[in-house]
Amino acid sequence: MSNTQNTGNKFELSPKDRFNIAYSLAKGYSTCFTPFIRRNFGSEALGFPGLYAFFIIIAVGSFGRIPEMWPYLLAWLFAMMCQRLSTIRAMRRGVIRHSRYDGDVDRKLFKNRWTVKFFYEPVACVIAALCFKQLGASDKFVLFIGWGALPLLMVAVIDRQLDNKRLQAMRDAEIEQRYLVARYRGEVD
Repeated sequence: MSNTQNTGNKFELSPKDRFNIAYSLAKGYSTCFTPFIRRNFGSEALGFPGLYAFFIIIAVGSFGRIPEMWPYLLAWLFAMMCQRLSTIRAMRRGVIRHSRYDGDVDRKLFKNRWTVKFFYEPVACVIAALCFKQLGASDKFVLFIGWGALPLLMVAVIDRQLDNKRLQAMRDAEIEQRYLVARYRGEVD
């Protein structure tokens, strides 16, 4: 059964559907930047988010009339191709990663992965926007790069919360299994 409701001619999305659409768009927008700042992706990590990112770059470049988006698109496609080739090489060498693993962050300077994702990657987008502004890029292109900090942060927060929920479910399952084992052994009524 679908989460959408169709009442007559009125089509409404459930809150869960709206959240999923917003998350998919944020994931796609953040994928406009992640091939440049991360490495070692899972085999499916850049699939649909990469497709969404491609359409976002095309749409922003076309409708916003931003000429800098076309060289950016070429650089992004090259980065995507390099990331995909790296993933294929790793798979052939027998490296096992989760298929949707969103890539390693650079931990040379900062040890905590989540600190990099929550703070340094979004700040890097803003700094990149300021650098492009100093190089004479159009205001619209600078806004596209600068606003990239928001979806990077949003996706990082949501992914962290999902990890916390999964960890809580694993702990709950462990407690339940211990109880059932104790009950099976007759240690608990």
